[in-house]
Amino acid sequence: MWRNCFHWPQIAFLTTTKSSLCYRESRHMKATIDLEGKRLVLSGQPLMVTTTPQLDNPLACCLPVSTATSSFNESRQVNSLIPFRNILWVEGTSSGKPNEVEVTYVYPIFDEIPIQIPNKVGEFKLPYEDAKRKVYPMSQILTIELEDASVLGDENISLTDFIIRCSYTHSQFSLNGFRQQSIFVLINPHSGTSEATKIFKEEVQPILSAAHCNLEVQYTEYKGHAIDIAKSINIQKYDTILCASGDGIPYEVINGFFQREDRAEAFSKINVVQTPGGSGNAMSLSCLGATSASLAALRILKGRPSQCDLMAVGKESSDEVIVSFLSQTFGAIAQADIGTEWMRSIGSIRFDLGVAYEVLAGHKYPCDLAVKWKCKNKEEVSNYYMNESQTKGTPESRSRRGTIERGGYKDSVNVSTERYSKSSSAFSAAGSDLKELSDDDFELKYQSFFKESKDFSTLPDDWEIYDKGTTNNMRIFYAGKMPYIAATTNFFPAAMPSDGAIDLVVFDSRSRIIPTAGALLSLEKGTHVWEDCVDHSKVEAFRLIPKADRECYISVDGEWFPYGAFQVEVLNKVLRTILWEGDFTETGFLENKRL
Repeated sequence: MWRNCFHWPQIAFLTTTKSSLCYRESRHMKATIDLEGKRLVLSGQPLMVTTTPQLDNPLACCLPVSTATSSFNESRQVNSLIPFRNILWVEGTSSGKPNEVEVTYVYPIFDEIPIQIPNKVGEFKLPYEDAKRKVYPMSQILTIELEDASVLGDENISLTDFIIRCSYTHSQFSLNGFRQQSIFVLINPHSGTSEATKIFKEEVQPILSAAHCNLEVQYTEYKGHAIDIAKSINIQKYDTILCASGDGIPYEVINGFFQREDRAEAFSKINVVQTPGGSGNAMSLSCLGATSASLAALRILKGRPSQCDLMAVGKESSDEVIVSFLSQTFGAIAQADIGTEWMRSIGSIRFDLGVAYEVLAGHKYPCDLAVKWKCKNKEEVSNYYMNESQTKGTPESRSRRGTIERGGYKDSVNVSTERYSKSSSAFSAAGSDLKELSDDDFELKYQSFFKESKDFSTLPDDWEIYDKGTTNNMRIFYAGKMPYIAATTNFFPAAMPSDGAIDLVVFDSRSRIIPTAGALLSLEKGTHVWEDCVDHSKVEAFRLIPKADRECYISVDGEWFPYGAFQVEVLNKVLRTILWEGDFTETGFLENKRL
């Protein structure tokens, strides 16, 4: 609990502990609508702030007092802010006054805010600390003072509807009367350290309930249960499937959809999202920029519905094809991941221990590899990444960073003020540019070649065989679609949501241990891809044939995969999910490029 507060009369104090948030608020405050600043401004409110010098932006540790009862003079009165991005719900009060509303919004839990250590000049700020921030809902009755009623634009729109629409600019439910998401929640009670249920109830459910979401909760009971659920779920009842788990449940849900006869409709309609609940929470960090479950919940509500690539994986042992949203790996990483499952109870550190052992032991995992190139080397990847960013109108979008400002949590992202236009038609439904999928979107270009022969005798003409010297001495083979594979592992910093490419990172066992260890120690920053001992490329498809003298592990999305040849190709823009500002979380890929 914060102690850097003066005990002034009539202040509504906010106190926090790790397990609860308690507050006493004075009701009936006055506020104005600031469309340019995208927020509500509480006028004439005393605001207490901490004086902690390490914080980039001081936090208010007290809620503002009522303007009706305040005895503070004008010199002590300052503005408090509630950004639209923080607002969960707005409704009228029992008074019946048209300009009196009850606003439910999120507020940061102060003792969960990490101390920010200033970056060196020119150093890119990674998202890990911002991603940990926790928020909690609270309510306040406000009297909205409208200087000009025309600010609402449409005379038929109520004040509550107007604020809600301003607060949910990315919602696909903004047209013809706002409605909140209907969410089917899947909880794996055994994820990670078996705290998924506790995390959901304490951090996620309060946010979603305060936002008036329609929730239905189900617990998984066995491995593969989420596949069975996704295969049979009534997709007309829900807008979103929320996986309160590690990455295993999203993997199962996506594969359950893939096995449906109406898979095109299922993938077109349902957002598949994750709130952290396991030892691996790659989807939440990569898509929402959150390792805090409460922050992930907020961003699921406020983010942009988007369509991302998936990867189709064919196996040697059968004609079955599965889909992967995250990664495929062979070699030291797979050994460290699947080979340490028995240590799952200690959390993600099991992975670090496994990798350290593999490197020190000097193991190699020979294979044959053929690829359909997109970018052959680091320089091509760098140029491609820059061009794609500029073409899509999101240059340097990965360098956006969240900030905390006085009076509330605010993200430093740019949202066009056109969405707050005086015309009600400006409230367009986000996601309206998403394509309606058909069975053609799931047709595989290269699977017939793989079915004909599992070796390289039937490769398509435009494929190439990867350098034999490298593949005969393979230490790590890692292919992926999302940038972050764990809470502090920026393995694929050039990954893009829908570029039709798979990022490929290869470590050669002939490299000396010290450079290899240095590259692995830089995974947090994502600078390993610029090291000389690492090959970094992008491919549209690949086929890998393991040649190890002993059967070893292959991992797909962190799950065991049968040993043998396998082939992977991109399925472009088929996974509907929610991205914070329509892009993956910032990685600093170009900022970290060595000059």
